Amino acid sequence: NWSALRGAAEGVCLAYFTSGFNTAAVDHEADGSTNNGIFQISSRKWCKNLSTDVPNWCQMYCSDLLNPNLKDTVICAMKIAQQPQGLASWEAWRRHCQGKDLKDWVDGCDL
Repeated sequence: NWSALRGAAEGVCLAYFTSGFNTAAVDHEADGSTNNGIFQISSRKWCKNLSTDVPNWCQMYCSDLLNPNLKDTVICAMKIAQQPQGLASWEAWRRHCQGKDLKDWVDGCDL
């Protein structure tokens, strides 16, 4: 059933193109912010590093997004995806996943 697998395919495609499936990935930006974990979630809005003046909309430390247990990461990514821009919040999604046939990403999965 493709509709059941679509969300999984979107997540797998996003994870591949943002971090290469690396749960410990941290990208340091010129402004001092970081992109964190398998989905490269930004500390500018979504998680807290050392700076106390960020919104921290996911209500977690950025280091929580580096855990191989993806529970916190998925919860935060779902909050981002529920924003008006949806998955298009990620440049990697717009560039590599949006509008593409994503069935190969979950070929063989039985959900």
